[in-house]
Amino acid sequence: MKLSLKKLFFCLIIACSLLYSQEDNSVAGDNAAEPVDNNVFIEEKPSEEKMESKAEEMLEEKNPVAENENPSAEGEVSENGETAEISGGDLNLNLIQLYGERPEVDYWRKVYLSERWQKVLRGILENAVEYRVYVRKCVQEQDVPPELEYLPVVESGYKTAVRSKSGAIGMWQFMSNSVKPFLILNEYVDERYDPWLSTQAGIAKLQDNYRIFNDWLIAIAAYNCGNGKMRKTIKRAGTSDYWELVEKKALPKQTAEYIPKLIAIADLAVNYEKYGIDLPRHDREFEELVNERDAVFDYVSVKKPYMISAIAKESGISEKELKHLNPSLTKGFTPPASTYELRLPSGKKEEVEKALAKVTPIEFPFQYTVVKGDSLWSISRKFGVTVQALCDTNGIKENAILRIGKVLYVPSVKK
Repeated sequence: MKLSLKKLFFCLIIACSLLYSQEDNSVAGDNAAEPVDNNVFIEEKPSEEKMESKAEEMLEEKNPVAENENPSAEGEVSENGETAEISGGDLNLNLIQLYGERPEVDYWRKVYLSERWQKVLRGILENAVEYRVYVRKCVQEQDVPPELEYLPVVESGYKTAVRSKSGAIGMWQFMSNSVKPFLILNEYVDERYDPWLSTQAGIAKLQDNYRIFNDWLIAIAAYNCGNGKMRKTIKRAGTSDYWELVEKKALPKQTAEYIPKLIAIADLAVNYEKYGIDLPRHDREFEELVNERDAVFDYVSVKKPYMISAIAKESGISEKELKHLNPSLTKGFTPPASTYELRLPSGKKEEVEKALAKVTPIEFPFQYTVVKGDSLWSISRKFGVTVQALCDTNGIKENAILRIGKVLYVPSVKK
């Protein structure tokens, strides 16, 4: 009996330690891709906020809503923390008009009006036109607050390949455990690096947050700290008003500054003439739309692994351009066991189709033919890879029944 109790106690200790070690799976993670001096407008979240009381969270809820879940029930969080039916709302709020004069916003506006930060902001906006105008189009088409065009300024400085210290990647800073169901992430494809797909995903995630909270300020703030964290904060503070949460210091410091920074940056970018500053002309940028800026591309469906360099050589398109248009291909070739929509410059589809007919697919480094008695687990042990890696590589589910004779692509072999 004593031995059984010891085993039970030991198991409980392990379970608690595992729960303590889990990172917050908010979309943005720490949202600190690089230091502030390197054009990123939001500083690293303090370590004490990263490791906020896990013991309290363990006691609060048996099944808290994970930040990367997509609840099927639409609702808002009331002040008592319960979900209520959405009553509707103005999806196209103008946050500048509503909150631009708040002291929290004015503080950051004065910061960015300094000579140093004007220069940084101008550099970000000029370098990001290729993607920013596309973001603006998506924002307008989806009828969300127009200021969301400038959220990637806060998130990543509009850098597409940036990686934060916490592992958040891309222009919209998705964590690996928050990509589903918005983006694809596997052994060969990481759509977080794709500025066009990640823009669609970021806006979709924000819309999901709005459906949950029925408040755009809370929805945007939850994009930073996570839905589960926001639910608990609202419940503890007894209010779902963002500014009240800020005044009560109920939010992490980073989240409390997140929206004031966004509104201040958007206000300066849109009303640059009012403030007498030298920024790109917001009202004329649409007049310059061409190809990539308007996201006008051709696509070819590719079902085999082809080296991007080989496609480029045979088609006459530069390898640099093909890789630029397909930044989610992390290995330099198309996936071996799933269809990939290869993005091309407009008007190049026929040329690439002809090129693909001449290019030889690469022999994937390792292949395995299923025999009687095999399972994904046994095969993964044989080659020293994870079951998830096998599933991602071959486009199958973990509970898939393997057919004898089926060829599996193996991503790597143990050394």
